[in-house]
Amino acid sequence: MLFQQETAETALLDLEGLDALYFLLKGRLRDYPPFFVAYLREHRFVVEGLPDGSLERVAAVREAAPTTTAPFRALAAPETIHFSVTGRCDQACAGCFYSARPGSTVTPTDAPFELFERVVRQAAEARVFQVALGGGEPLLHPRLVEMVRLARRSGLVPNLTTNGNLLTVEAVAALREAGLGQVQISLNGASEETNRTTRPNFAAALRALEGCRTAGLRFGINFLVTRSSLVDLETVIRLGQQMGAATVNLLRPKPPTTADDWLERESLTAADYRQVADVLHRLQAAAPRPSSLERPTTRVTVDASLTFLLTHRPPQALYQAGVWGCSAARKFVTVTQNGEVLPCSHVRWSDVGDGDVMRAWRESAVFARFRALEDTMRGPCRACRYLSLCRGCPAVVMAFGGEFGDSDPHCPRQVGQAF
Repeated sequence: MLFQQETAETALLDLEGLDALYFLLKGRLRDYPPFFVAYLREHRFVVEGLPDGSLERVAAVREAAPTTTAPFRALAAPETIHFSVTGRCDQACAGCFYSARPGSTVTPTDAPFELFERVVRQAAEARVFQVALGGGEPLLHPRLVEMVRLARRSGLVPNLTTNGNLLTVEAVAALREAGLGQVQISLNGASEETNRTTRPNFAAALRALEGCRTAGLRFGINFLVTRSSLVDLETVIRLGQQMGAATVNLLRPKPPTTADDWLERESLTAADYRQVADVLHRLQAAAPRPSSLERPTTRVTVDASLTFLLTHRPPQALYQAGVWGCSAARKFVTVTQNGEVLPCSHVRWSDVGDGDVMRAWRESAVFARFRALEDTMRGPCRACRYLSLCRGCPAVVMAFGGEFGDSDPHCPRQVGQAF
């Protein structure tokens, strides 16, 4: 797997593709199809320049590849580790799935720096590509900048998700200097009125976005698509484009820490998801295709649990585009501030602690259960031709009264609405 550090894009190569990359770096361009070379250059996996050791690294991977083993239906190591820096947060948001909010009876904790060191050490040895720092509100952790610097120094790309309240000019400068790859700022509306249905800090989020833009720190927007925010979907995407955001990432409502009916009230229906898909198709059709010499435009990305929005394309095209669907225990893991290793942030099952990521990756029975979903899925999803590329969202399924392995209740394809 190739990882483009500037954009966090990946390209999965088979052994033949790895050979092609090796000989491409040796200068034997004529031996391989032009589209392969053009793709690698367009996405900046390969750039012209001085020798930087890439050939030697590819040669080492090429030599080890035939004997490298991986767990069933998973990579040999996680592509990304989601690390919960803290359980604390400075605001209370409707639908929050993780934090101990202000006034909560739960005692919030910060991740010990020693736990982070242990996770980073394992990640570096296993050649994990990136670590996503979240929480809680990670900027509340007193050693966050040190964490960013340690990850970058260890060969991992550190990224950050924040509400933006504490992302001051000084904080942006410190994070940029420490080597932060990208910051994702949560914004759930293009107006104060829409945003406050889930988040109370519209002005602060806009200031944080502008601060990153001014300082030249790569940034993106996390947009939670709810019934209340759907009206601003296209406007927020266009706002991200105007501001120069690297990504606008669409998130799906997940089970919150509160016990009220928020998830049921705010989750989109099949008809709503049809509307989301229509917006995405229209924007895609209108977007000009940049040349390899132009600066990359804003990419709209979707939560892995929203893979059904992409099913207007045939399964083979999605496979070739790198779509995995639910990637819990297959491409990423979550480590809580207490050291529990989870398949994802939304299903809090763990049988491995102490931040022992690679033991969980290889031995966890919980992880094995997620990797067997294609074999155990029940209901309409079982017969869907996109099963191996989607698998719905187990967290949402169980929140709506289903059991692990039941079909996703919100997929429009289940109610006869093909995309």
